[in-house]
Amino acid sequence: MDEDIIIMKKVQDDLHELLSKYPNHTLQSLAMVLKTAIDYYVASLGEENTEEILNVAIDSVKNGKHSIFSSEITKKSLH
Repeated sequence: MDEDIIIMKKVQDDLHELLSKYPNHTLQSLAMVLKTAIDYYVASLGEENTEEILNVAIDSVKNGKHSIFSSEITKKSLH
């Protein structure tokens, strides 16, 4: 496994651990994770590139590429 995949898996594990701290406030926690992630994308890539990433994410969801049972992280997840 290359370093990017290892880091992504560690971040995913950390997010799972963080979200599990607020089991009675799942949607609020997820909303803040999403807002913070978008803020970081805008700060790093600018608004236009962030919009492109969000459009890719929308298409990915519409095409059924996400599941609560999926733990696979691919290089395509890197933006």
